[in-house]
Amino acid sequence: MMGKEPTISEWKNLFAAAKRFKQHECWKYMWDADVFGVKNPETGKIGYCCVMGRNGEHFGLGVYKGSDGLDGLLKVLNDEVHATGLNALHVQHCLMASFEDRKYIDKKDYALIKKLGLSFRGRNAWPKFRDYTPGFHPWYLSSDDARFLTLALDQTIGIVERMKKDSDLVYPEDDDFTYLVRVPQKKNDGDFVWTDAWLTPEPTKEKFFTIDLEENTELQKVLEEMKQLYKHGNAIWEVGVSYYPQPVQEKKEERPFYPKMMVLADHHSRMILSFAMEEKDQYQDSFIHEFLSFLDRFKMLPKKIMASDEEFIHLFQPMTDKLGIELVQTNNLEAIGDIEQSMNSFF
Repeated sequence: MMGKEPTISEWKNLFAAAKRFKQHECWKYMWDADVFGVKNPETGKIGYCCVMGRNGEHFGLGVYKGSDGLDGLLKVLNDEVHATGLNALHVQHCLMASFEDRKYIDKKDYALIKKLGLSFRGRNAWPKFRDYTPGFHPWYLSSDDARFLTLALDQTIGIVERMKKDSDLVYPEDDDFTYLVRVPQKKNDGDFVWTDAWLTPEPTKEKFFTIDLEENTELQKVLEEMKQLYKHGNAIWEVGVSYYPQPVQEKKEERPFYPKMMVLADHHSRMILSFAMEEKDQYQDSFIHEFLSFLDRFKMLPKKIMASDEEFIHLFQPMTDKLGIELVQTNNLEAIGDIEQSMNSFF
């Protein structure tokens, strides 16, 4: 997953840009809802920038990657996902430059700072740079990341200087879903001239895995046998699909990941009936196997299954239709809510 590490020159440029950003105190002039874009001259992709710190809590710049990153940012800004909750980590797809207290700087960060001959002192004084990718623990930047984050920091400074005179700079005059984007144009000498453009984000592309029972004849046969063997009861089950609260690191230098977990609970008793956990890219088969195994152990089909996760609905709908189980998408999962709250408190 990781690209090559930044060079010393790239690190120096990034720390220098972060210093300029902090000296300008950009958070004094922008709210986190004042979102604008910067087009990456190397890839053509847009990073949507969000300046943090107006409320005096977390100081920094988040550069959200493309439409998926923007979608995650808007979910937090619109309170669809709580900003300090565990789920917020897994909707963030961004590069982050933040200013932290010394205790939040790890050994690798500190060694780099010393290698560069830099020193910092005081609260919110230590620059920290991370990549946030859903399903993974925040991690160190690649060379490509460092170069783009450097550009984004400097472009943000330029936007802030203009917003001092025009506080509505990043807001379109009409109601179109467009964003002010800083667009680079390469000159003959290899440098760039930056201009403004009002651009509409590309639509996000949700890709949900589903089962084709016409092709998967083996699974179809298993479901037909279950429908003949097991009667329908009055049970209502809730299914919660989320990331496990603790990351897993298989090798010392590898980026830790958060396994996907599925919790099956009884709606009335609030008891956990079944639990499965698997890597993000391999969980579908694991969840299907656990579900079918539990039905074999339970020896009865539920009346209804309730779930909030859209991906789970797409995955399980063909099976529940075949078994004659009502599958309902709802956010009102009381049993799962209690379980997740207990887990979050524990971790």
